[in-house]
Amino acid sequence: MPLPRFEKMPEEKKEQLLEAAAKEFAANGYNKASMNKILERAGISKGTAYYYFEDKADLIATVVRHYWLEFMDDPRSVLEGYQAEEFWRKIEELYLHPFEDIEEHPWMLGLSRAVWELPLEIRSSGHLGAVFSEAMTWTRELVRKGKELGVMREDLPAGLLMELITTLDSVHDRWLAAHWEDMDRAEREKFTVTFVDFLKKACEPPSAQLQEGNQEGHES
Repeated sequence: MPLPRFEKMPEEKKEQLLEAAAKEFAANGYNKASMNKILERAGISKGTAYYYFEDKADLIATVVRHYWLEFMDDPRSVLEGYQAEEFWRKIEELYLHPFEDIEEHPWMLGLSRAVWELPLEIRSSGHLGAVFSEAMTWTRELVRKGKELGVMREDLPAGLLMELITTLDSVHDRWLAAHWEDMDRAEREKFTVTFVDFLKKACEPPSAQLQEGNQEGHES
């Protein structure tokens, strides 16, 4: 967590520092990122750097929290309005929403790569581990709301469904980040829509799958 002095910085100065750090991590990865370059770009003297963050791990965790989590609304307020018939279409929209942000700020893709390139033990512990735990709130609420609406299978425990969704989601994010430049926007969107359909089929009740199969059979 950032130190109290960081929280007292003017918002404009905070944003300047976090964006400078995000771009440096995006360009050089975590290990090769230079704190001196970050501070120079942000207009902060080297001697005061550690008044704001404990270390580089604290800084990247703060950057990730800001750019990954600050753009997310509270999951309860978002998911509460969902209805069963639109649930998976809304999830698809959530997956597609960041595309515009990435196209506007290409360095966000590099930041994502920098995080996924870190060893699992670093991503799952310490400052970054805490950020990923915060992100789990979304998955927890997703499963809760899905079960409430009857669009998530009841023959598997909620905890197992959370782990399944989290694992598939991380694979999707890593693969998309690695192959982003290989696809145009239409291809990226098609890939993500197909992924959400795969996620849906893994999580929806068997009765819904049977119903969809019978419907497709009648249509053919």
